[in-house]
Formats: sequence, C-alpha cells, structure tokens
Amino acid sequence: MFAEALTRKSRSLRLFGGLFAAVLAVSLLVPSGAWAQRSDAELKKVFESKPVNIIVGSAPGGGYDTFSRLVARFVGKFLPGDPSFIVRNVPGAGQLRGLRRAMKAKPDGMTLGLLHPRFVQRELAGKDVPDFDLKTVRVLGSPSAGEVPRIWCVRRSIGSTYADLVKRGKPVTNGGNAPGAAFGIGPQFVMEMGGPIKMVYGYGGTSEIMAAFDRDEVEGVDRCVEENVPRLFPKWITDKKVAPIFWWEKEPSKDWIGKLGATKVPHLFEVVKSTEEQQNAFLVAQRFNTFSRIYVLQPKVPDDMYNAWKKAFEATTKDAGFLKAAGVAGYEVALGTAEDFNDGLKRYQSLTPDGEKLLKRLMGIK
Repeated sequence: MFAEALTRKSRSLRLFGGLFAAVLAVSLLVPSGAWAQRSDAELKKVFESKPVNIIVGSAPGGGYDTFSRLVARFVGKFLPGDPSFIVRNVPGAGQLRGLRRAMKAKPDGMTLGLLHPRFVQRELAGKDVPDFDLKTVRVLGSPSAGEVPRIWCVRRSIGSTYADLVKRGKPVTNGGNAPGAAFGIGPQFVMEMGGPIKMVYGYGGTSEIMAAFDRDEVEGVDRCVEENVPRLFPKWITDKKVAPIFWWEKEPSKDWIGKLGATKVPHLFEVVKSTEEQQNAFLVAQRFNTFSRIYVLQPKVPDDMYNAWKKAFEATTKDAGFLKAAGVAGYEVALGTAEDFNDGLKRYQSLTPDGEKLLKRLMGIK
C-alpha cells in the first residue's frame, strides 16, 4: 500500500508541457534529414576504419563501467563490420569530465558517451552543462531503465536503526561522487531534511565509494544492495559489518534484508519528517533517476549512423549472451529506448516554488 501511495503522489504532479518539451521530442526522435543515407557496405567501411571508443565518466568496477564493457563485448555483431571497441575511463566531476570528452569527439559515430540523469536534471532546471545540449544530443537508450532497490546502511557498531543515529548526536558521513545520483539521493534527501547524515562528495564511482566505507573512511554507504555487496565486498555480510536503515525507489527482497541482518527496513519517508511537497520533489528526482546509464552520440552524428547504432543497441539488450553476462555480473537488464527517454522528459513535472528549490538542491544546483 505504501508503494501504491508513492505512485499516486507521483502521478498527481503535473506533466511538463509547452514548447521546450515539444522541441525535445522533435530533436531527440526525428532524424534531421541533412545527411545522405549510406548502405550497410558503406557503413561497414566506416566501422572497419578504427575502433569505437566508449567514454565512461566513472572509475573501473562500477555499474557504468561494467555495462560499457558488456556493450563493447556484444554490440559489435549488430553493427556493420563487427567493429572493435576500446572502453576509456575518464572519471572526475561526477562523470562530467567523461561526458564532455565524449561530446567534444568527432561526430562520426565512433565515440559513445554516457549521460548521467543528473545532467538532464540540471539542464531542465536551467543550469547549463558545459559541452552538452539536451535539445540536440542523440540518445541511443539505457540498458538499466527499471526501478531497483536502493538501501542505505551504516556500520553496525554505530547503530542499527534511524532512531539510534538520531540519539548518537552527530551526523553519519556518507560518500558520494556528486549530488543527484540515484544511489546517493536517498541519504542526501535526509540531510536536506535536517537528518543525521553528512554527504561527502568527490569519490569516483561505486567501487571507490564502497571501498571508502570498507576502510572506515566514511560511516554510511548507499550501495548496500544485492547488486554490489556480494560481488565487491561479501565480507560485509559474513562479518555482519552493515545495518540497513532505510530504502527508497523499490522495496528490497525479504531474502536480502535477512542477509543484512534485519527482518524489516522502513521506507525513507517513514524515518524522516517531510511534507508532501518535499516528498513530491524527491519523487520527481527519483523518477528520472530510474533511467540511468544513458548511452548517447554527439548532436551532429549522421542519421544513418545514428539509426544503425540505435537499432544495434536495442538488439544488444535483448541478446541472450548479453543478458547472461549481465546476470553473472549481478545486474538486471531493463531496456529504456530513446522514445522512453523522451517520455521521461515529459514526466519531469512542475513543482511549487519551494519544491523546485528543494529539487535543485538535490541536484546540486544553487
């Protein structure tokens, strides 16, 4: 019932309308018609000329990096010429450094970039993202566009419930790469509501954030999920290092909660005092964050190349080998198409002035 209530709240918000959404719909989904259509044989020559680069804006080992290596492994067979790939990690500035590198590459279809949802949010909120234009970027889609469980944990030695942390009298430090991330937005919201959490930004990605918690550099971790812990730090479970405090986005399974040493974990809204207006702002940010790991091409990539990539990307996310490899790595695949991305932009709903201010703080916009 609680999840249904959240859905009703989310649906109660007004959808974005007006000229901006219309321009986005046209620019993202309609080919420009400015380029001659080449045959598969001609495109094959292009793809055989040099390796394709995938620019990852985070450190090796995290979800963005893992999916990029899986895409590099499988997508080639759906492209003319079965090209080779190079995955380049360019971490920094919460993935902005990598995005800028990709967007400044030659628009010949031989360099893919990864777009984090926070940069979409910032553009919609009126904050310019350097070297990126939401109205003209060519979106391929996302292999992970579904809702997933998000759980915030702390070292069991400092408490096992939210009430324990409040009584402790000082904030729990939590590592993150930058404001607005899908994982970090839960504890970030608690901090904005005056809760006992202090966000510490500047880490490169999931593996770095979890390593910081493992070596006791920070006291809380927002990557306390079945997707990451057994793969990267299984001793957190066997040594009973972590205690789950709250969840958001999708309720975790009872089996995973049990492995974390608990029988029930409350939703975020149940532990921190917040108004409906504040919750709506959080839900707007959360809704768009479910469309993560967005693969993009530069705005001026020719239509024939863009369409070849789009078709190949969607085919890859349905490929049996890709699905199996992703499952072995601990990830579920949920395709989000370019059309889905555009629909998500339309659902980026208007808020009251106070709600908009909170949303901007959650996205790190001042």
